[in-house]
Amino acid sequence: MQTLQQLLFFCSQKHKDHVAFQIRQEKIWRKITFSEVIPLVEKVQSSLVKLGVGPGDRVVILSENRPEWAISYLAVCAMGAVAVPLDAMLKREDIFVFIEDCQAKAIILSAKYVDLVKATTFESLTLVMEAFNQLEAKEIPQFNVNPADLAAIVYTSGTTGNAKGVMLSHKNIMSNVLAVGKLFPLGPGDNFLSVLPLHHTFETTCGFLGAFSLGCSITYTESLKSYVLIRNMQETGVTVMCGVPLLYQLIYDGIMREVDDKGMGKMFAVLLFISKVSKFLIGINIGKILFAAIHKKFGGKIRFFVTGGAAIDPQLIRNFELLGFAIVQGYGLTESSPILTCCTLKKNKIGSVGRAIQDVKIKIAGSEPVGEILASGPNIMQGYYKRLDLSNEVLKHGWLYTGDVGYLDEEGYLFITGRNKDVIVTGAGVNVYPEELEPLLGRCPEIKEACIIGTKQNALGRRGNEQVAAIIVAKSADLENSIRLFIEGLNKTLPEYKRIAKVVFRQEELPKTRLLKVKKYLLRKEIEVNEQ
Repeated sequence: MQTLQQLLFFCSQKHKDHVAFQIRQEKIWRKITFSEVIPLVEKVQSSLVKLGVGPGDRVVILSENRPEWAISYLAVCAMGAVAVPLDAMLKREDIFVFIEDCQAKAIILSAKYVDLVKATTFESLTLVMEAFNQLEAKEIPQFNVNPADLAAIVYTSGTTGNAKGVMLSHKNIMSNVLAVGKLFPLGPGDNFLSVLPLHHTFETTCGFLGAFSLGCSITYTESLKSYVLIRNMQETGVTVMCGVPLLYQLIYDGIMREVDDKGMGKMFAVLLFISKVSKFLIGINIGKILFAAIHKKFGGKIRFFVTGGAAIDPQLIRNFELLGFAIVQGYGLTESSPILTCCTLKKNKIGSVGRAIQDVKIKIAGSEPVGEILASGPNIMQGYYKRLDLSNEVLKHGWLYTGDVGYLDEEGYLFITGRNKDVIVTGAGVNVYPEELEPLLGRCPEIKEACIIGTKQNALGRRGNEQVAAIIVAKSADLENSIRLFIEGLNKTLPEYKRIAKVVFRQEELPKTRLLKVKKYLLRKEIEVNEQ
């Protein structure tokens, strides 16, 4: 399979009797089987043709996570048109910037966002997802789709503030879908819980297309509230979930909070110790047995979790491991469709983001062990839409310059140390990587959230030099002195050049992208303005 059209036809036939998508609506699970996907796709395609959409035309998809999002994406790509998934949480004016930039021919959206197009030229060029079943599937032309054809334009919000349209071909996406699918033993008996926004390539490739290609069911959660996620897991028997580090931290904090509320702290600590002894002395993980009640709460069928999108504290993975849950970490960018490397269940090297997946090559720029990560492979984007200048900055001699910094160990496992733009260069010319310090701050119980950035010094003789600064949101204002004492103690354990020289407390939560990455550029600007 080299195109999304081939993926659609093959999987709809091979897994026709299995549930492809499901969502809970008004206490009832609405399910769509693989065999029901094709008729729905054809209805959407027929309606798009009526609106004048043909091969190569851009179609915007704007919706919350739901089965119709997936149907829309498959319909658009399988007819040779170009899917443009947008973040439905963006401001109206920002959405229309992207709609105009990609020169969209039509928009598919859910009823929740219909008001966005009212009184615009797109009001008559819109399909509403809730009306899919009422659409007619009249005769549609035979669509010829080639691997090199553009399949999607994905606008990255990113942490830099400069959105770019990443152009991904059918070959780019399908090579990634098939390569990732070979990493894990998954099939029709598995059920993915979709919690990350579908417009993001991590969820599109792994949580949607990857699962679909293997005949897995996909459950769309109607809310991100913890009780809803747990109910979905229990009622549908979720086996896999793709998430970001903050989500797993919140899950773990919730477990610990419940342990404390029930006064079971000492017993929990004893069970953790037994689990640790069994794991490291005998080589057997008995966490699933010792913490059977926790597994039962999560539906009792969880096989593993996948994390990506941001750096995760290795200790958090170890904590889950002691509870009997596996978290495997991967790495990639929208520009690489997105997966470049991933750990596996058989070889889960904690702290690493894994080895390069099939057909992908990874190398480190320069002659030093640590440097910018470069990648090549069939999954690397065609370029940035209408931005040849930016494309040429990151695509050089067949390699994608990721902007991330890391190193490869002797087994070929990749370790991320930071981003080029986030590296702090001290006055002594020494590099400090925020990702090394942030997990240490995360271990302070009084801190709600924190990040590390570089700020300019103003002291005479050092003016302009960068220093390490911690931006902190405390759980309550009266804990700030306690947090300062924690940082003082932490600094004593660190080399002098890594010590936190400045602490800034914020009342509001840290600004983040939809994948919960901190927008550090906004924090830098904020500090610069406050210090003027």
